[in-house]
Amino acid sequence: MNLFQLQQISDLKFRQSEQALTKLQSREATLRNELLRLQGLAHETNSQPASDAELRSIGGDIIWLRWLADSRRKLNIELAQVLAQKEALVARHRVANGKKIVTDALFDKQQASSKKEKADRALAKAIETSVARPSDQ
Repeated sequence: MNLFQLQQISDLKFRQSEQALTKLQSREATLRNELLRLQGLAHETNSQPASDAELRSIGGDIIWLRWLADSRRKLNIELAQVLAQKEALVARHRVANGKKIVTDALFDKQQASSKKEKADRALAKAIETSVARPSDQ
């Protein structure tokens, strides 16, 4: 396997890691937004005016608040799982990024070295040609 192929593979792995991380961050944002929405609903329920006394008298607000609390608990558990996955994914992403940086640097170094060798050969050939011409005359 040459260095170009290695660079392409490391770049592909980096992009896959980046996509997975983006997907997980999107899920995290969705969960956080839903938690904020539920928190707002709970706050709204707790600050209802006395005109909603009928709901309170039959325990409707208690049932609603219990459902909100259960939903928030489930979302918090899911968020914790997503954050744990994110932590592991971030570590793998850093490794993939490091490999990409190293292979890019090695490839660039190899390209520069090849270019310099080609220029040196061209210069040597030009010198050889110019030195050989006067003796032919």
